[in-house]
Order: sequence, then structure tokens, then C-alpha cells
Amino acid sequence: MKKILIFISFVVSIFIIGLVSINTHSVQDRILNIGIKNILFSAEPFLDKEDTLKVVICGSRSPLPSPGRAESCVLVEAGDDIYIFDLGNGSMDNLFQYQVPWPNVKAILVTHMHSDHIADLPDAHLQSWVQGRNAPLMVYGPEGINLVTKGFELAYSADYQYRNEHHGDDMLPMSVAGYNAIQIRDNKFIPNDTPGLEILPFVVDHYPVNSAFGFKISYKGRTVVISGDTIHDGTVQKYSKDVDLLVHSAISIDLVERMREVAPLPQLNKILFDIQDYHTSINEAGEIARDANVKHLLIYHSIPTPRNNLMERVFFRPIEAIYEDYTLSDDGTRVVMPVGNNEIVIDKIN
Repeated sequence: MKKILIFISFVVSIFIIGLVSINTHSVQDRILNIGIKNILFSAEPFLDKEDTLKVVICGSRSPLPSPGRAESCVLVEAGDDIYIFDLGNGSMDNLFQYQVPWPNVKAILVTHMHSDHIADLPDAHLQSWVQGRNAPLMVYGPEGINLVTKGFELAYSADYQYRNEHHGDDMLPMSVAGYNAIQIRDNKFIPNDTPGLEILPFVVDHYPVNSAFGFKISYKGRTVVISGDTIHDGTVQKYSKDVDLLVHSAISIDLVERMREVAPLPQLNKILFDIQDYHTSINEAGEIARDANVKHLLIYHSIPTPRNNLMERVFFRPIEAIYEDYTLSDDGTRVVMPVGNNEIVIDKIN
């Protein structure tokens, strides 16, 4: 009994000492400095040490809100070079948290010009500028991409000036402010200097969007297809034949119809009805993966994005009897495909 009392007294004493110490400035400063260091340097090194084709989902949701998720964004790393496909709202926050090295980012590629795929272009411009970009930001996109980038340049022209005047030409030179917008052509490879890399855009059907693309990325024997937003008309399946990874958007008609039944506004009801005719359903995504002999299907831009395990089970019900090698992506989902073998490693950036 005496030993127990001594132990309790010891624990209480430590607690009191800790409570008193936490209120002293020196202890607070030490704890705060450790916290700041963890915030700035806690992320693991982003680039792979081995030669791989890597995909990171930097935005997994559609425009329908889903807490903790950003809008569409897919990062592809081939060797040490990075290409980013779409930059929806919130995706730049993720890329900042992942500590993506912007000097390694060679280009932004836009599948189509809905706002949930381009909203964070201005933040990408700023982050790459701060990290030493030595030319205007390279942006590939559909017909009209130059109008988008010129609009951003006009809207942010005062911002460019203020930052240049504050930090100086050595830090933020005006000579590299702005974008270099290049129009994508159907079935014309995207020029790049990454050895062994091919990026092939192909037209998809997202009518009434008059110009929308998917992409096939090939790197030293490993392959990925990114569908963009599209209906199932056979195009994605054609380009996905035998690929390692198919990153496909998908809609659950079941869940969207349930949402329509309880929609508080007629406008929301109308939107939820309209979006059903220009996206691929989840069962169609499974059929594409099955019929194209895809090794793994990664769903992104899910409509609506499941918020819990039950919702996820209902979302994937239609695919269960069709195709089994699938994953619902979250922000930070990472797929690593080493060069030289058929391994596919799926995990998540912490």
C-alpha cells in the first residue's frame, strides 16, 4: 500500500511540475519551435529514390462538397519529373502539404475548363514563382486555354506587381510572371524532355463541353490512363487496353437520385438531374476496366464522394459483380509502379 501511495505521489508531482512548466515562456517557446519545425518539415521526401511511374491524387472530389477533400487533381511523377493534370479548388493546399518540389514540375495539363479543374491555377503560379520558376508557367489545355490564362493574368496583374515590388527581381522577376498556354491536339504527343515518357491526349465526350481530353501516360513500360470527365462511349476503354492503372471519374446514379429526393432547393434538384448524362457511371467504369484488361482501377472525381464506409459500400454496389481490383481514392492516395516489374503499390501520403 505504501509503495502505491509513493507511486501516486510521484505521478501527481510530475503532473504538477509539467503543468507549472507549460506556463513558463521558455518551455512554451521550446514546444512551439518543435511544432513549427514539424509543420514545415514533417513531410517525407516527395520524389521516389527508385525509378518509378507514380500517381498521387491531389484532389479526389467533384464540385459536390465533401469535407477534407479538394477538387480534381492528379499528379504524375515519371522519374524525377512531375506533371500535374488539373488543379481544382483546394488541390494546391494538398500539394503544399506534400511539399512537392516545384522546380521538378514540368507542366500543368488541363482536361477541360470546368471551374473544378482550373480554380487553383493562380496558386500554382505563385508557388512555382516563389520556388524559382525560370519561365512562365507551362499550361497545356483544350481550345481556349489561352483565354483562361490571359484572364488569370489580368485578374492577378496587380498581385504580380505588388509581390515583385515587395520581394524584388532576384526573388520574383516579372520576366517569368504569367503563363505559357499551349493548345492540346487530339492524338498529338505532349512535347517533353523526360527520357522514356510519352503523354498522349485523346478527345472524350463531356458534351456540352466542346473540348475535353483524357490522357495516356507511358513511362519505361508502365502505363496510366486518366479519363477526365466523360461518358462511356468506348474511347477510354480503347486507350486503356492492358494499362497498369486507370484513373477514372465516376457517378453513382443511385446516390445522386437519393440526393435529389431530399434536395432543399429546386436548383440543386435540377443540377443533380443534369449531371447524370455526361459522366460515366460506376458500373460503366467497372466494365471499362474489365473489358480493357486494366490491372487496377482508381476512382476519383466521385459523384457524390462517399463520406463514410456505408456510403462507400452503396457507391460501389453496381461494380461488385463486374470488376474487383478497384480503389476509391482519397486526397493523398499514392500509386507507385516501379520500372522493370509489374508491381503496383497503393498507399497514402500522411
